[in-house]
Amino acid sequence: MFESPDQDRHPLSAHGQRRRDLLAAAAASTLLPWAPEAQAGVELEGVELAETVTAHGQKLVLNGAGVRKRGYFKADVTALYLPEKRTTPDAIYKLNGIRRIQLNILREFTSSTITRIFLADFKQSATDEEFKRLIGPIGQIGAAYANVKKVSKGDVVNLDWVPGVGWLATHNGKQLTGDGGNVLAINDELAFQVYLRMYIGANAPEELRNGLLGLTRLPRTE
Repeated sequence: MFESPDQDRHPLSAHGQRRRDLLAAAAASTLLPWAPEAQAGVELEGVELAETVTAHGQKLVLNGAGVRKRGYFKADVTALYLPEKRTTPDAIYKLNGIRRIQLNILREFTSSTITRIFLADFKQSATDEEFKRLIGPIGQIGAAYANVKKVSKGDVVNLDWVPGVGWLATHNGKQLTGDGGNVLAINDELAFQVYLRMYIGANAPEELRNGLLGLTRLPRTE
C-alpha cells in the first residue's frame, strides 16, 4: 500500500485533519452525477465537453482537448481542465490548484491493456531517476487500473490533482481504489507532473499536445 505522509501519523494535527476532511469530501463527491454539470460548448468525435466543471468544490475551465490515438485507432477524447487557462506546459506544471485530465473513452480496453499503455507512456515521460523514485506510486496506479477490469466506449475517467490530498481518480464517478480497497490518493506531485507530460510534454503527440494547450480551434456546439 501507499505510505502515509507524516502528518497522518499524528491524528490530532491540523494538517492531518484537513487532509482527512478533503479526502472525505472527495469521496462524497463521487455520489454526485459524474456527467459534466455545465452546458457543453465543445464537441469532438461525438463527445460533448463542458466549458466549465466543478471538481472538489473548485470551478475549472476547459483549457483544451484533443483525440488520443493508439496506432490507427482513436482511444479517447482527452480534455484538460484548469483553474485558469494556460498555453504552455511549463505554466501548467507550475499552476496552483486542482488540475484535471479527463478521458472520454472511444473504444473498449481491458485493464491489462490500460496498464501496459500507462507504463510505457509514463516511462517515456519520466527520466530514469524519476521512474526509479516513483516505483511505489506506479505500483499503486497499476493496482487501481487492475481493479477497473475494463473501460468501454462512453465511459469517463477523471484524473485529478488535489492539493493537500494528492492524485485522485474516478471511473464513471466511482472512486478508484488500490490494494485492499483503499481509496487511491497518491500524495506525490511529481507523479502527477510526469502524468501530465504524457499529454502535454515533449514526447506527447503534437496534435494532442496543441489541442490540450488550447492552440487548436475546437468545434463548438450550438
